[in-house]
Amino acid sequence: MKITPLAADSLGARSMATLVETPDVTVLIDPGVRLGPYRYDLPPHETEEARRGELWRGIRDAAKRAQVLTVSHYHYDHHEPRAPSLYKGKLVFLKDGSQHINRSQRERSGAFVRALKKYPKEIQVADGNAVDFGGTEVVFSPAVPHGQNDELGYVVMVRIAQGGETFVHTADVLGPPLKEQLSFILDSDPTVLYADGPMTHMPENYPEEMTRRSIANLTRILRATAIRTLIVDHHALRDREWRARMAPVLEAGEAHDVRVLTAAEFAGKAVDQLEANRDGLYGVRRDGPAESKES
Repeated sequence: MKITPLAADSLGARSMATLVETPDVTVLIDPGVRLGPYRYDLPPHETEEARRGELWRGIRDAAKRAQVLTVSHYHYDHHEPRAPSLYKGKLVFLKDGSQHINRSQRERSGAFVRALKKYPKEIQVADGNAVDFGGTEVVFSPAVPHGQNDELGYVVMVRIAQGGETFVHTADVLGPPLKEQLSFILDSDPTVLYADGPMTHMPENYPEEMTRRSIANLTRILRATAIRTLIVDHHALRDREWRARMAPVLEAGEAHDVRVLTAAEFAGKAVDQLEANRDGLYGVRRDGPAESKES
């Protein structure tokens, strides 16, 4: 199994786009990439704009090779509604737009499906679905909250298993802080887990208690599963002090002989937290996490 992070916060833009290739099937998970509208009261810097374009080109190229595309939810860093042709001729699994979904994402889902209509070979609901491609099993979780409650809606995680390897992609669970999120991961017994991490850069929106639960759950995964690699990125990498915040997880990784690293490091690239360091791109240094809501 080959796992390739295509775009990520550690690579300079908001995304968890990932290509998974097995001898049986190639799956592109969450093909979207966006920039945080405001950070430190500053709009995206031109460096970020250029990086987003570069990463998007990589996603488009990967989509040409994939037979299956999946969308975990309808935030714009996880799907790109302006490019429905990306899905042409593909088998597509989408977060259910009618159940376990908030108003904003229901509206986005409806518009996206209408735009997609003529392009995919087939569209299926992802929530709780499972399909085999030869010796590769693709399993989607039931819808789980996007974070500690359903204020931001719901997401669908995905497990891909083949030849003794199991990859789990959490999408936006913000941690995971909740039992239903943790249960899918533990039951999947991943060898590689890609977790979006707690949203420590926005303490006013993500309570410290949820960060503690998320860290405790991640360390439990390191103890209780066959995991060999934990990729921590996305929300966690919007905090420039992420290593200090995630120190217990990094220490548990060392104790249990599990690699804990960012998507950039997993891909063999340098970590480049452009959003977290946007003030530096503008030549100023500002305190505080001020930014807009999730996209």
